[in-house]
Amino acid sequence: MAKPLLFVDRPTFAPLPHGLLDALASAIRSPGNPHWENGVRYETLCASSDTTYDECLVVSGTGAAPAPPPAKSETAELEWRGALPFTVYAEVDCSVPGFWDHAEESVRRTITQSEQREVERALWTGVAGGALVVHPHLASNAEVFDEGTPDILLDTAATIVTGVGVTGSLGELEDALAGCYDGVGVIHVPRRLAPALANINALSYVDGRYVTSNGNVVVLGSGYPGTGPDGTGTTWIYATGMPFIYRSVVRVFRPRDSIDRATNTLYTIAELTYVIGWDCCHLATQITDLGG
Repeated sequence: MAKPLLFVDRPTFAPLPHGLLDALASAIRSPGNPHWENGVRYETLCASSDTTYDECLVVSGTGAAPAPPPAKSETAELEWRGALPFTVYAEVDCSVPGFWDHAEESVRRTITQSEQREVERALWTGVAGGALVVHPHLASNAEVFDEGTPDILLDTAATIVTGVGVTGSLGELEDALAGCYDGVGVIHVPRRLAPALANINALSYVDGRYVTSNGNVVVLGSGYPGTGPDGTGTTWIYATGMPFIYRSVVRVFRPRDSIDRATNTLYTIAELTYVIGWDCCHLATQITDLGG
């Protein structure tokens, strides 16, 4: 006669570190005004400077003044950008007996354990629910403007830079990033490429997250597919200015509204809404040689 199985606690879940929501935890904003869930607009300041000299300056040893300095010109760009919402959901279905009392806890745990990968996938591809509706997104090769406000830029076309091998490609990407953004940026990397970066000692562990030798934050995304701006390939990486992340509280549908009485099945659903945007730069490079 078979003996009854002992009921024990489930295995302890440990989320993967260095993903989007982990590496950029400080960029997650408190919801505040609930209207952000309709989408947001924000002003980017892509700052730059130049040099000049006093036209009265006398060059030592010559006794003569240099030519008048050139006229000053614009060095920074102010631009209106927008970011639109998308929703991550999880559903757990089970028969009502034995499930009712822990249905909400189960679906909350499900979305908490899986949301990061889905957010990463949406941010990279722009696709949610099978439609291209996530703006801005990384794998973009065209500008997209808001239909209602045409002066608000939703998507930028990634600027492609090229280098040789992992070292050269990352170096060129970070050089281009430094050329348009003087702050700490973010390097978005599919998790499969982490060993290649580690092999060239490109990753340093600082204050709980990975950074490059130049100090840019590295996000290792299990949801990042590695596709290029045209949607193809598997070994692309991107660089952006620092993002912001709006994240709603978890919403769980009430159990009594989620029952299929014909089958006595409880369909429990949890949702989270996100809006993500970033500052200034949007760059991409393909790593064609993983050897170094």
